[in-house]
Amino acid sequence: MLLSAAAAAQESAPAPLGWLVDAIESRGLWLGLLAVFAGGLALNLTPCVYPMIPVTLAFFSSEAAGSPARARVLALLYVAGLSTSYAALGTVTALAGSLLGAWLQHPLVLLLIAAMIVALALSAFGVYDLQLPPALTRRLGRAPAGMLGAVVMGAMVGLVAAPCVGPFVAGLVLYVAQVGQVLTGFLIFFVLGLGMGAPYVLLAVTAARARRLPKAGPWLVWSKKVLGLVLLGLALYFIRPLLSDALLRAAVVALLAGGGLYIGWLERTRQRGAFIPLRRLLGAGLILAAALALRPVTSMAPGVAWEPYTQTALDRALRAGKPAVIDVYADWCLPCVELDHVTFRHPDVVTAMRPVAALRLDATSEISEEAQALLDRHRVIGVPTVLLFNRQGRERTDLRLTGFEPANAFLQRLRRLDEPAP
Repeated sequence: MLLSAAAAAQESAPAPLGWLVDAIESRGLWLGLLAVFAGGLALNLTPCVYPMIPVTLAFFSSEAAGSPARARVLALLYVAGLSTSYAALGTVTALAGSLLGAWLQHPLVLLLIAAMIVALALSAFGVYDLQLPPALTRRLGRAPAGMLGAVVMGAMVGLVAAPCVGPFVAGLVLYVAQVGQVLTGFLIFFVLGLGMGAPYVLLAVTAARARRLPKAGPWLVWSKKVLGLVLLGLALYFIRPLLSDALLRAAVVALLAGGGLYIGWLERTRQRGAFIPLRRLLGAGLILAAALALRPVTSMAPGVAWEPYTQTALDRALRAGKPAVIDVYADWCLPCVELDHVTFRHPDVVTAMRPVAALRLDATSEISEEAQALLDRHRVIGVPTVLLFNRQGRERTDLRLTGFEPANAFLQRLRRLDEPAP
C-alpha cells in the first residue's frame, strides 16, 4: 500500500479557501493575513458568536467599574487569550506538517469530516441543539474575575464557537499543514483570533453601546439556516473526489435549487419589513445558480499527455537524454484533481511538457512493486507529489512539488530543471 498510509494524500487547502491560497501564492503572506483577519471579523456574525458579544461586553463593564482604561485593558487581554489559543493550534498544525495534511486527505477521513459537517448543518437547521455538555459549560462559566478572567474567556471562545467556525478553521488547518512552516501557522491563526476579537476592543470602552446592536431575534435564526446550507455545500466539496462527475453535478443542482426554495419561501421563521425581500432575493439567486449549473459543460482543454509510469519508460527517457516528470496521483486526492484540471491543462504547461517525459504513477488503488520501489527510493510520503529529473537522471529534490501549485509557478520549476543543482 502507498506510503503505509494506504492512499494517503498530500496536503492542500480545500476549495472554500482556495482564494486564500491564491492570494498568498500571488501576493504574499501579508495579503493573506488581511484576508484571514477579515474572515475573523465575519465569524462574529455567526449564530454561535454573535449572541456572546453583549455578554462579554457586560463582563468588561462590570469588571472595569466605570474605568474606560481598565475596560480597554480587559478587552485587549480577552483578544490576547483568543489569539493565543488559536495560534497554539496553528503552531501544532505546522509542526505536524505533511503527515497531518496527508491524514486529513485520506478518503475515510474525508467521509468523517463530511459527516461531522452535516451534523453541524442539521444543528443549524434546528433538528437538534448541538452544545457543550452542561457540566463543561458550568465549569467554563466559572472563569476567574479580573484580568485573568478576560484571558480565560478569550481562550474559551474558540471552543464555544466551534459549531459555527469549525469549517473555516478546518480549512486553515489543511492549508497550514500543507505549508508546514511554524511561523506561518502561528501568524495565520493568531491573526484569525485578532479578527474575531477586534470588535470587542472597539466596543469595550463604551459597553452601553452593546444595546444598539441588533438583537438576536428571527433574523439570526434565519441566518443560522443559511449557514446550514453553506455547511452542506462544504460537506459536498469534501467528498467531491469520491463522486462521479454526473453525481456531483446532480448533488450541486439539488442543493442550490432546494436551498433557494427553502431559504426564500419555505423556511418558517417569522420576519417582517425589508428582511422579506432580502430572503426572496437570496432564494432566487440560489435557484438561478442551480439553473446555470444545468448548462452543458464545455469540454476541458487537452492536458499533458501522461504515460503510465514504469521503470522501463523512465530508463528509456533518461537514456535519450530527456528530462522526466513523474506525477504521483490519485483520483480521490483533492489537490491531485486540482493540479490535473488547472495546472496540467494550462496551454503553456502543456507546451513546456512536450520535450519532457511525462509519467504518471496512479496511486488511486493498488500499485505495482516497481512503483512502490520508486516511492520508497525517493521517500515519497503522499500524493500529490511531482518528481522532476534532469537530463542526467538525477532527481532535483529542490524542485519537488507537493500539493497544488498554479501554472506560472510550475513553469518556473520546469525552467530551472536544466540549471545546475544547488
